[in-house]
Amino acid sequence: MLQKTFLGLTMVGAEWVLYFLILISVVYVALIIERWMFYRSATQGLADFRFQIREMAAKGNWEAGSKVAKDRAAGLSDRAPDPESSVAIALLENAGKKSGQTNPEILSELAQDAVLRTKNIWEKNLAILATIGSNSPFVGLFGTVLGIIKAFNDLSTQAGAGAQTVSSGLSEALVATAVGILVAIPAGVAFNLFQRLGKSAMNEAEALKSFLIGKIASGN
Repeated sequence: MLQKTFLGLTMVGAEWVLYFLILISVVYVALIIERWMFYRSATQGLADFRFQIREMAAKGNWEAGSKVAKDRAAGLSDRAPDPESSVAIALLENAGKKSGQTNPEILSELAQDAVLRTKNIWEKNLAILATIGSNSPFVGLFGTVLGIIKAFNDLSTQAGAGAQTVSSGLSEALVATAVGILVAIPAGVAFNLFQRLGKSAMNEAEALKSFLIGKIASGN
């Protein structure tokens, strides 16, 4: 009884799976565009900013460095912050103070807070891309299995049906697997590229953090 119930559900074939994969592809294309625009905005002029901050910190010009960092942060959208300006603001505001706030451990914690909060924004929606990239082939395979079940059921129920009926049904079923793989490849590539970009940005922020803490703690 239960087997017949599930068999009846599988008779819809793989077509609905194809529509589902198309819907998924629309979602991940929108996510890729959104993330690409985000990273382009967040990294614009970042190399020049990094050079300015390091140069000012090397000269002990804390106020000017803090102003440059705040100006950059103000010029960026709240949805597209960069980790280095956040680190620079957190550290340079405490530079030159004759208090426990210039302790390297305290400075490190202040900067790490800025890095982690920015990291969460940079990694937004990447988990969705990863999920689509890793699971779309299985969704396509599920559609193929449904199509195969339907093809063999048609063979058993249609009088005079032969190899041509099965071949036609199998070819239609295999389309779902092909579409699933086609959906997965761009999503996986985009996830890897964006994840690499995020890691690189966080590494640069950590490097800037270490440099600024060293300069501030030394009083230079």
